[in-house]
Amino acid sequence: MELRDIINRSSPVRIAPDATAAQALVTMIENKTDFLLVDRSGYSDAYGIVTRWDIVEGPIAHGADLNTTPVMDYARKPLVVMNNLDLELRWVAKKMSNENVSKIAVFDKEEFLGFVSDVDIMKAFASKEAKAEKGAGQ
Repeated sequence: MELRDIINRSSPVRIAPDATAAQALVTMIENKTDFLLVDRSGYSDAYGIVTRWDIVEGPIAHGADLNTTPVMDYARKPLVVMNNLDLELRWVAKKMSNENVSKIAVFDKEEFLGFVSDVDIMKAFASKEAKAEKGAGQ
């Protein structure tokens, strides 16, 4: 199975790089998501990501004022990115492990295609195993 087989092509919820942690938290809750794509501040800038865990372990755990704390103080930037859609999923998992992330952004040149998460990889392997068991039982 390859990266192209599991890419989630839905548009991620975005937030401006100058947003506050409070705005990020509200945006996550309103959109029922656990992460936001932090937009670039310009063409030569990198995209970032902020997750619910970044907010919890960052400003909330440190007692910071969410209304004045810039989201970029806790977002991760640049994104961990992959652009080889033919890559086997084990190498995607290896990249996640090496980078200590649970989501990887997938691009095709300049075009953002979506994110792949650790859950996407686990579902793909579970489905593969279920098919193998079903085939072996027949």
